[in-house]
Amino acid sequence: MRKAFTMIELIIVIVILGIVAYIASGLIAQTFLAYNYTKTTTRSNMKVENALTLIGNRLEYALPNTIVKRKSATDNSIAPINTAPADYEVLEWVGYDGDGFGATEYENNGTSFDYNPAWSGFCDIKNSNNQDILTPGSNLRLANTILKRLTQAKYGNKGLAGSAIFFPGNYDYYDIGYSNTSGYNSDKIAVIYNYTSRPSERHLALNSQIKRITEVYKLAWSAYAVVPTNCTTDTNNVRSCDLELRYNFRPWLNTAGNIIEEYNILGGSHKAYHSTIINNVTVFKTYATQNRVHIKLCVRENYDIGNKKASICKEKVVFRWWINKEEHSLCL
Repeated sequence: MRKAFTMIELIIVIVILGIVAYIASGLIAQTFLAYNYTKTTTRSNMKVENALTLIGNRLEYALPNTIVKRKSATDNSIAPINTAPADYEVLEWVGYDGDGFGATEYENNGTSFDYNPAWSGFCDIKNSNNQDILTPGSNLRLANTILKRLTQAKYGNKGLAGSAIFFPGNYDYYDIGYSNTSGYNSDKIAVIYNYTSRPSERHLALNSQIKRITEVYKLAWSAYAVVPTNCTTDTNNVRSCDLELRYNFRPWLNTAGNIIEEYNILGGSHKAYHSTIINNVTVFKTYATQNRVHIKLCVRENYDIGNKKASICKEKVVFRWWINKEEHSLCL
């Protein structure tokens, strides 16, 4: 009766166990690498999708004829998006005040409800003139409060003052004040001086006389810009940048024809607010085709293990169309 394994049997068992361990370790390593790859690409996908959603959501509120592109954060050469050269990388537009347009409130310590929005978008032409706009269905006291909070009292707690109303078909991109040489066209862009309490807070007083008013308007308190910044180039000649959203600036404000508010103001009381949308961007392309604005975004993400990088690209389309000179949008 045998009481132990022979040396040969032990060696065979050890060899078999080694082979099994080798195969198992390879499978475990591959599984871990696959998990690392999936985790990295999923994280990158989420970052890109969130960035595109953020840009697209704000671009939905872009006013007609205000979407432009600039060459770079240091070169302010400008063109409308549908004719801008392919190497223009900064996207800029004026967005109407969607927060105020849909806002209503409780009054009298919450005992009654005011269904009037902060601004209705309607102009009573019969009872308005080129410097005093009657906007029925509006609650301009509420609009004033909302804009104070949105701008964080940047404009001396003025609320509506300094905002602008845009009448469709009355302006083009060069009238807004994007150019740092020409300033805005006060005949085309109606800048608000103040609002009064007569009657029922429905009147908007303008800084100057606008040439043309229509039955509808849009109110805006800020322009927006998506700007590649902090760009670097690696040893493989791959350029990557941070992507910033800049806001709370009004190109139509000026002093003696000199623009005092632009997306790239670096200091002073008129500095544009900014927040980083996404890092490690290798491609940020925007262009227009017919009734669509295309946004393409690519990023590179380091794997958690090793020196390899994952590259993720996505594209979003904002559909825009015009009905009776009013622009509508749908973001997909």
